[in-house]
Amino acid sequence: MHFETEAFIDEYVIDGENTGIFAGDDTHITYTPENPDVSPSVSISTDEITSVTFKRDTSLYRNKLLGWFFAVITVLLILVVYMVSFAGQITDPDVNFITFFMTLLIIGGVSTTYEYFNGEDYDIIVTYIRTNDGEFHVFTGRMKNTEFVETCGELIESDLETRNQNKKLKTELSD
Repeated sequence: MHFETEAFIDEYVIDGENTGIFAGDDTHITYTPENPDVSPSVSISTDEITSVTFKRDTSLYRNKLLGWFFAVITVLLILVVYMVSFAGQITDPDVNFITFFMTLLIIGGVSTTYEYFNGEDYDIIVTYIRTNDGEFHVFTGRMKNTEFVETCGELIESDLETRNQNKKLKTELSD
């Protein structure tokens, strides 16, 4: 087993600073953060590892239900602004601070709705490494990051005890 890839420590944060180099060989698994102020370096001897567990996290997957929710809220905001400020007042609309503020909310609602419908899917692999002393180390990466997926595949093929808690992830990692 020999690997080196970029990974996130603890949890996946979109555009987060908790990234670093996740590397390993037959004797050690290490994590060296790009920003040492965010998290410390980690070095784990493979003799101390009791299990490696893989899980799939789709909580950041594009969510159509939230997209529809924000679409409905945005349409309601548009109707309220029209009725309060512009209805029946074509030549002299009543534009005040509330109208301006509601317009900003409408722009935010349109942007959020667009992001939920057209944004990127963040399908995440979460790797839990448990040691003899009961400590957990969590490393995460995206399914689209082929180096991280290959790294997880190498961990599965290694002599370490591994568990996979997702059927779809099992097929992805075994390819």
